[in-house]
Amino acid sequence: MAENDPLSPRSPVLGSHIPALDAIRGLAILLVMLYHFNDGPDDPTLLGSAIFKLFRLGGCGVDLFFVLSGFLITGILFDSKNTPHYFRNFYIRRTLRIFPLYYGVLFFTFVVLPLASRSGESICPQAEQHQAWLWLYATNLLQAWKESDLLGGFHHFWSLAVEEHFYLVWPLVIFLCDRRRGMQVCVGCTVLALACRIGLVVHGNHPIATYVLTPCRIDGLAVGAFLALAIRAPGGLDRLKASATFSVVAATVLCASVLWWKRDLSSVDGWVLVVRFSLQAWLFGGLLIRAISASPAGLAGHFWNSRSLRFFGEYSYGLYVFHHPLVPYFRRLFPPEYLATRFGSVFLGRALYMLLATGASLALALLSWHLYEKHFLKLKSVLTPHRPSTTAGRRCDSGWTKGTHRRRGILGREETA
Repeated sequence: MAENDPLSPRSPVLGSHIPALDAIRGLAILLVMLYHFNDGPDDPTLLGSAIFKLFRLGGCGVDLFFVLSGFLITGILFDSKNTPHYFRNFYIRRTLRIFPLYYGVLFFTFVVLPLASRSGESICPQAEQHQAWLWLYATNLLQAWKESDLLGGFHHFWSLAVEEHFYLVWPLVIFLCDRRRGMQVCVGCTVLALACRIGLVVHGNHPIATYVLTPCRIDGLAVGAFLALAIRAPGGLDRLKASATFSVVAATVLCASVLWWKRDLSSVDGWVLVVRFSLQAWLFGGLLIRAISASPAGLAGHFWNSRSLRFFGEYSYGLYVFHHPLVPYFRRLFPPEYLATRFGSVFLGRALYMLLATGASLALALLSWHLYEKHFLKLKSVLTPHRPSTTAGRRCDSGWTKGTHRRRGILGREETA
């Protein structure tokens, strides 16, 4: 790789954590929360109305999560594929990071709260009726089958199901493939996802199936995985940098054209989804490369090193899990209609509601991490004892924390190989 390549073996960044990856994750969770907290009376002003309509695009934060997850998880797997207990270590560490919060929230909602309630009733009766799908990481299958959300505040768990399906299958793919063959598989997955979406639309299926089914959404993960493998080739980052800007600009223009065509930023039209998900995957793939290769002294480098974005990124998993089930309670505590009347401005009222809901979600995510989640990670040193890596020279995603062999990944905070 080039001498000035920030991911080259000679770079001091290798062996340390790249702040831009936390910032990307922070941007993704903020987009998602903007989307879900974008509620309240219509703003009568042209500018305010336009801003809140733009916030409807925040749902694309999930696609950014997918690309980043594919990039980081593939890097973890590829760099550890020649180490002992490859499968066991990966699955144990994924379990320790993901399951405690996921299943803890389900247990608290469907077991503890009904027992503590005088009436014994669930606070989420619709979700309780279909809770088996949540416990099995199959929420997206239920939503596609019933052509409805059905899960209330838990309907956003469909994306966690998609990622879990990816975690189950992808370690075997990387284990069986060398770098070049793995890249070919990634390209095949992007084509497969596009074909699946086209097939569902032609068949007349409800757009929600196109939106949530794993085969239809695998292209974001596959693009991230492709970049993780491509960057590990000699001079890989330089070649990717050369095409990343074009990818971002071209995909942005095409996405804008699609939105102009539909004139509805929240459209879930089947054919729009067919095109949009492919464009967003390559848009965010290019954005990821530009972010990790940005000069620290430049404007982009300062943005991707933002402490605020990185802070949100560190707690993104808890924020993602907690924020949406609490929306009904946020609306009661900080009703945007009341705030708009109180301050004499719809824009200020809705903006303040978003800030308060975000702050409350962040407080809960912080408490969850420090009082609950991080303690499970202590078990990894017992269940997956550290072993020297034979592929240290290929750790080109530079997610390692210097001297501790830890990295921060898609889930925020500490994510281990």
